[in-house]
Amino acid sequence: MTSLKAEFWQQMWLYKRYSFSYFSDFILLIMMFIAIFLGGTLVGGGVIGTSLNALAIGYILWTLIQNTISQMGMTMTNQMQNGILEQQFLMPISARRLFLNKSIVNIIISAVQAVLALIIIMLLTDHWIKFPIVLVVPFLLALVTTTGLGYLVVSLILHFKRIGSTLAIFQYVYLGILLINFENYSLGVKCLFCLLPISPMVSWMRLAVNQHPYSLGFYLAASLFNAVLWLIIGLIMFEITNRNVRKNGSLALY
Repeated sequence: MTSLKAEFWQQMWLYKRYSFSYFSDFILLIMMFIAIFLGGTLVGGGVIGTSLNALAIGYILWTLIQNTISQMGMTMTNQMQNGILEQQFLMPISARRLFLNKSIVNIIISAVQAVLALIIIMLLTDHWIKFPIVLVVPFLLALVTTTGLGYLVVSLILHFKRIGSTLAIFQYVYLGILLINFENYSLGVKCLFCLLPISPMVSWMRLAVNQHPYSLGFYLAASLFNAVLWLIIGLIMFEITNRNVRKNGSLALY
């Protein structure tokens, strides 16, 4: 609990110290949504579709992934360069617990940013989305999936050291994937998209917000499967990478 509080206050101090940089990133996210929305309106239909609800849900959950992954990647790379990471691996708590604390703090901050971004988007577009209470379930499961992705990102950084460009490409390619309405496709395609991180949660939330009929059992099972799958993948990859870097003494950046 002490390490979790320390991680939280460290992030708060960083936000206070570099407030202009973080504020600029937040404004950029809002501007990107407006650009996508206006572009979709001009083109009409297409991949984005005509539903502002669907667009907002997909984009906001993408910001949750994007903020969590980019923040984790940046923090890990900086700590590796400064030699802080080696010191953290000497702490009395396990490395798995250490990075779980980092993921929890990043997810909480990213979730707050996502909610604020959604409120500002609704203000700018003058379109207020009504959220049914059932949305709590897919949102919480999306946080579990994001935790697994956090472990996966940590594993990649520990092994490859520098993956900034790869993360950037992945984030913006995945934005396009999340904006696709997979719920309108056949059952076979729907089952395949359940393998993509957070995709079933996004579809479930879109259907619930738009008040469209859907199979609650299918989306609950798909979302649970997705959350457990990516959490297990993240933990397994982290354990393998953690064991290898300790054995080979390759924790440092160089």
